[in-house]
Amino acid sequence: MHSDFIFTVNNHAPDPNARMMLPYRSSSVSTPVMQTMSPELSPPASEPSPTDSSGSSSKHDVEPVKPSAIHLQTVFSSQTGEAHPSQQHSAQVWESHKEEIRRLYLDENRPLKEVMAIMRQKGFRATVRMYKSRFDKWGFSKNNSKKDVIAMLQVQRQRNAVGKRTTFRRNGKEVAIDAYLKRKGISQYDLVEPGMAEKLPENLRCLTPPPESPKALHAPGNLSLQELILQCARDLAWNWYCPPDTPLVACAAHYRGDEVRCAITDITNADWLFSVGHYERGGAMCEQGFKSLHMIFKKPSIYGLLHLLITVLDASNKGIVKEIWRYLAAYAATVRIDSPLGRLFQAVWKYLSTHDYEEYWEFIFECTEKLLLIEEQHTGLPADTLPRLYPLIFIPRAYQYRSEPYRRLQSRCDFSRLVQGPMPTAIEELTVFQATELLILGNQTLWQGERVFELANTVLENTKGIAYNTEFFVYIAMTSLAHYHRNQFLLSEDPVAKATNHQLAVHYLEQIVSVMEGQWDPDMGYLLGELERLEHWYRDAGDIEKADAAHTRWKNALEAIPKDFVRGHKGILH
Repeated sequence: MHSDFIFTVNNHAPDPNARMMLPYRSSSVSTPVMQTMSPELSPPASEPSPTDSSGSSSKHDVEPVKPSAIHLQTVFSSQTGEAHPSQQHSAQVWESHKEEIRRLYLDENRPLKEVMAIMRQKGFRATVRMYKSRFDKWGFSKNNSKKDVIAMLQVQRQRNAVGKRTTFRRNGKEVAIDAYLKRKGISQYDLVEPGMAEKLPENLRCLTPPPESPKALHAPGNLSLQELILQCARDLAWNWYCPPDTPLVACAAHYRGDEVRCAITDITNADWLFSVGHYERGGAMCEQGFKSLHMIFKKPSIYGLLHLLITVLDASNKGIVKEIWRYLAAYAATVRIDSPLGRLFQAVWKYLSTHDYEEYWEFIFECTEKLLLIEEQHTGLPADTLPRLYPLIFIPRAYQYRSEPYRRLQSRCDFSRLVQGPMPTAIEELTVFQATELLILGNQTLWQGERVFELANTVLENTKGIAYNTEFFVYIAMTSLAHYHRNQFLLSEDPVAKATNHQLAVHYLEQIVSVMEGQWDPDMGYLLGELERLEHWYRDAGDIEKADAAHTRWKNALEAIPKDFVRGHKGILH
C-alpha cells in the first residue's frame, strides 16, 4: 500500500508524487498562509499504515509549526500601523501628547483615524480602543450624550427663570442642543428632570451671551400670548422651587413664606381698602406690596404666577391692575430680564394698553381657565402640577368682586387628581389634603351635603394634634361649618330648624372673627370680610341690633389698621 494519503476531489485524483500542503508554512516565513478546507474536502480518517506502526515517518508527515499569538499580532500591527495592545503607554506619555491630540481631534475637528495617522508619523502608536479610553478620561467628546443634554436643560431652565440668557460651549465651540433634540425626534420636555441641576461635565461651560440689540415688542396676538403663558407655567413648574416629589404640606409652607405671596397679599388688601373708602391705609398697603413685587423675578414660581393671575382677575380697582402690569413690564425692560416671565409681563402690558379693559379681562380669565384644564402629559408639565396649585384658587380674601367667574375657576379643580397616589399618613399632611378637599367640595356644592359637614369636623378635630398652621385650618373648618348651616337656614321650611341653623351659622362666624379683633395682621385681612358677612347674616335674619353691633366692630377693625403700614413679623400663614 502506498504510504501517502490519496483522496479524490470531484472524482479527480491528484498526482501521488505531488507535495501535500501543510496547514502553515515554516516559521521562517514571516507572513502566515492558512489553507482552509470545507468538511467535504477534508481527508478521510484512515487506518494506520504499516509504515506508521513501524515508527518511520513519511516526508509528508512534517510537524506543522503554528505562529504564536504575539507573532500574528506583530504581523497585524506591521500591516495596519497600530501599536500592539501589550505596548501600553504610561499616563505620563499620554499627557505629553494630550494638547496636540486635542488640537487635532477637537479644535481642527479631524476624524480619529486621521488623528491616529498623524500621530503615527510622529512615532506615537496606539489602538482605537486606547484612544477612546483616553478620550473618556480627558472628557474629549464631540457629541451630546443624553446625560449631558439633561444637565444643560436643567441649568438653562433655572437661569431662564431668573432672566439669564444661556449658551453652552464644549471645547470652545457652541453646543447645539436643538440639533440633538431634532436628531432624536424629541422635545426638551421629554428629557426634563425636576430638581437642581447636577454639575456640568468638565468639557462643558455655561455662559451668558452678550445682550442683543433691543427689538420693538409688537402687540401679541391672542394665540401667541396664550402660548407664552403656557411656556412660563411649564418652565416655572420644572424649576427647583418646589419639585413634584415635594409633599403638598411642604409646597404650601414654601409659598406661604415667600416674599412674592406677601407682596400680592398686601396689594389684595389695598384693593379692598380702596373699595371701602380707606384710601390712606390702602395707599400704605399698596406701597408695601409694590416694594416687593419685583421678587417675582428673583424667586419665580408657578405658585406666584397663578396667584398673580387670580389677583388681577378679582381686583376691583382697575388702576391697581394696570399699575401691576405696567410696573412688572417696566422692571423687566429696565433690568433686561430676557426670560419667558419678563416677556410675558411686557406682552400683557402691551395687550392691556391696546385693548379695552373688559376685553383684556376676558382674555386673562380664558388663559387662566385653560391653564387649570390642561393635561400635564401632553403639555410638558410635571405630573400632578395642577393639583398642587388648587389651594391657591381658594386663598381667602376680604371680598370677592367677581364671585361667579371666581367660582367657575374653582369648579375646574378636580380633587380626585390630588389623591391619585396613596393617601398621606402624617397628621399634618393628611389635614392639608382634607382641608383642600373641603374647600373644593364646599365651593363646588355651595357647602351642601353631609360630606362637607363630616370633613369640616374632621379637620377641626385634627387641629388638636398638630402645631403647623393651626389657626388657618381652624378658619377653613369653621368657615365651612358656617356656610353649611347658612345653606340649611336658607333651604329649611321648618321655623325651628331655620332658627337653629341660623344660630349655628353666626356662632361659627363669631368664633372666626374673634381671632383678629383688637389686632391687625396683614395675612388675616380676609377676616374683615367675615365681619361684613356676619353683619349681612344678622340683617337677613331680622336681628338688626346685632347687625349694627357687627358693623361697629367692622369699623373698629378698620381703624386698627395702621396708616403707615410696614410689614413686620410674618403672619400665621407663614
